[in-house]
Parts: sequence; structure tokens; C-alpha cells
Amino acid sequence: MEHALLQARNLIDSAVLEFRSLPAPRFVKLSADKRQEAPGATLTDLVAQARRTVLISLSGRSGQLAAVRTMLSDLRARAQAGRRITVRVLGSASALRELPAWAGAADVAELRVTGRPLAETLVVDVAEALLRAPGDSTGGLLVRDRAVVRVLTSLFMGAWEASLHWPDYLLLDAYLATDTARGVLARLYAGSTDAVAARELGLSLRTYRRHVARILESLEVSSRFSGGTRAAELQLFDTL
Repeated sequence: MEHALLQARNLIDSAVLEFRSLPAPRFVKLSADKRQEAPGATLTDLVAQARRTVLISLSGRSGQLAAVRTMLSDLRARAQAGRRITVRVLGSASALRELPAWAGAADVAELRVTGRPLAETLVVDVAEALLRAPGDSTGGLLVRDRAVVRVLTSLFMGAWEASLHWPDYLLLDAYLATDTARGVLARLYAGSTDAVAARELGLSLRTYRRHVARILESLEVSSRFSGGTRAAELQLFDTL
């Protein structure tokens, strides 16, 4: 009897070792119940394993924002201990305002703002990704397929390059609190000529063009058309 039990145990041990040697599932649907999630599949778990890069897009969902705040706090502690990695966070202005004031510090993360709606995405080391589509009531999808993760990384970086640095956005947002600046931006978007716009605003042509140059510089564009387009993408006209 004892010999039979020993053989059974050896078979079980062998089966466990064989199972552990198999590649991890490439796609894992996560449960909304945290107790039933795959080990290491939560946002904080994945970031804890990161060695080089963390890319994250914010949907604005309160649950995600709370997790990201915790994540950034952990990364800040790691940076202070000398274990810094590249962290990029992309989101709307309203979502980024929910993060700690120190979140965009050089030793924590680079923040950029976009006016485009985003799905929740976390990409770690171009190796694993955590996705959650708008309206998804589950815990999201864990992706370990390297080809898919590379595509997700490329999509993120495309949106990243088309976005605006958060410090520049804050400066521009403060500048647009004045009626004159808001008037210049509105006429820039409408495609008005400098002479007509300056006359409508009661400004000299030189002063108007100085305002235009400041707005274009803040938006990181070189043409008036691109400035109007970028302003629309960032939803800067909501306040006009």
C-alpha cells in the first residue's frame, strides 16, 4: 500500500512539473472577482514584474485610476531605491488631473494628454498586456502573445506621439483662461486671416500674431491648420 501511494505521489509530481513547463496561455480572460483572477494578472502585479517599460492608457474609470495611483506610488518607491524604469501614461486631461501632483516627476512617469477616447491598456516590457474594453464588466483580458503585444505597443506609441506633454497642456490651459487667448484660439480654429481676426479682437496685427505663436508653440505644431486640428483633438474648445 505504501509503495502504491509513493508511486501515485511520483506521478502527481511529474504531472505538476510537466504542466509548469508548458507555455502560459496566450490569452487569459480575467474575472471581475479578484479572488478568481490568474496569479500575477492584476495591474499592480504586472507592474511589479516590469524591468524596462510600462505603458498605460487611462479610460477615466475610477477603479483604474485608483489602481494607477497605487502603481505610481510603488514605482516612485522603486525609483527612490535606484530601480527606475520608463513609465508613460496617456489619458484625457480630466483623467490625468486625478493622479498625484508628483506623478509626472522625472523619476516616476511621463504624462501626456489626448482628447481621444481610450480603452484601458497596460503594456509591460513589450511582453504582456492587460486590456479592458469600455463597458467591460469583467476583469479584462491578459495578453501574453508577443505578436499581439507588439501591435498594442505600436498603437500606443502612435497615440503617444500625437499627444501633448502634460506640463505644456497645463501652461496652455492656464493661458486660455483669458478672453483674448480664447478669442485667438477660436479664430485660429475657424481659419480667419490674421488681419480679420486682429480687427475683430481689437488687437494690433503684431500682438495677434504673438498670441498665435505662443499657442502654436504650446501645441507643439508649426502651422495654423495643425494648431486648430490639435486644439480640437485636445477638446480645448469645450471652454470657449
